[in-house]
Amino acid sequence: MQTSMMLEFPVDEYEARIAKLIAGMQKYGFDAVLLSSKENTRYFSGLQSIVWDSKIAVPGLLVVTANGDMTIVSSTSNQPTVKVTSCLEPDRLLAYTRTKEPGFPDTFPKAIAYALEKFKVSGGRIGMEIGTGFRVSMSYADQKALFSLIPNAEIADAAQLLWEIRRVKSPREIEVMREVCRINVASYKKGFESIVCGKTTEEELYRIMCAESFLQGAENILPLGIRCGRERYPQGNCPPSNRVIGKEPGEMMLVDGGPCYKGYYSDIIRQAVSGKPTDRQQMMYDIAVEGNNLGLSVIKAGIPASEVCRIVDGFFSSKGMDPYNRCKGWMGHGVGLDVHELPTLSMDCDVILEPGMVMALEPELFDAEIGVFGIEQNFVVTETGCELLTPAPQELMRLPM
Repeated sequence: MQTSMMLEFPVDEYEARIAKLIAGMQKYGFDAVLLSSKENTRYFSGLQSIVWDSKIAVPGLLVVTANGDMTIVSSTSNQPTVKVTSCLEPDRLLAYTRTKEPGFPDTFPKAIAYALEKFKVSGGRIGMEIGTGFRVSMSYADQKALFSLIPNAEIADAAQLLWEIRRVKSPREIEVMREVCRINVASYKKGFESIVCGKTTEEELYRIMCAESFLQGAENILPLGIRCGRERYPQGNCPPSNRVIGKEPGEMMLVDGGPCYKGYYSDIIRQAVSGKPTDRQQMMYDIAVEGNNLGLSVIKAGIPASEVCRIVDGFFSSKGMDPYNRCKGWMGHGVGLDVHELPTLSMDCDVILEPGMVMALEPELFDAEIGVFGIEQNFVVTETGCELLTPAPQELMRLPM
């Protein structure tokens, strides 16, 4: 492997990841894996490109075999970018061109099939990103063309293998997660302090938080969920609107999401109220925050992810909040190169928590008449507990009217 100009981690980080991938392929009986998503190609090879969001172009596809052979298949026009952002030596890369130049495959599927034939795995068991949490970054037509070129291959789901590797973050990844969480906390502070009730709109708040995130060092930011007022309370995961924040006293406001730094996301929720909350609003908010803190207090390596969910659900039930527990059975998710990763903190997740897992805990109470209540925290699992990565104030912020 090479130390390229724009590699985000030292080469030994990628070597360790590939070693885990090869060991996992041997464990699950894969002869090769094809990785085409932005997150997995970046994770295992470092590949970056500004056209990942294109629905037409594919910057590159990583091929790894159980014997340790590797290549990135890309167009000739994308090769220079692959060379400066990935850890693979230039002579291991494979290009295709639509101009039918001698020595080059002339389509993306033909180039992938050529690599598999070269590595003597075209008739083997090939893992692809077809399970929960992944998407193959190839058109349906290209997939059909590829499969027709490797008719003896067995295509299998590699999702379990990939999540077993990615769900536990390395010390270097955790350092990146600490930084993106720092950026997020700073963005929330700037945004909430900038709100003028009756004047600032949800969209304006979003732009303020975007600007602060980029000034703090972010490379991207989620389309934040920002909602204020009774008509907006039920609209979970809705983007910001042109609605003015704090038109009337007692309007609950929620901001959900965060920025991306070196490919890694932070995802938190904080809330404010215009003027003074009612007694019931404050009560429900306090119970929701207490439930979150209770969940954090029981997290440590060795306990099932479902146990966290069971304990928080039980707490809400003991407080008479069952009818308002909108997240019953599902309390959170992993965070990393994807904003939602496996495992989940849910009753149907049998994963045992391990040191190095970075996750978000977000239990929520909901009353359609008075608001949504709860915060979201990011943390990393340790042997004896967890490290909180998002120490933003937990209090319900009161916005002056």
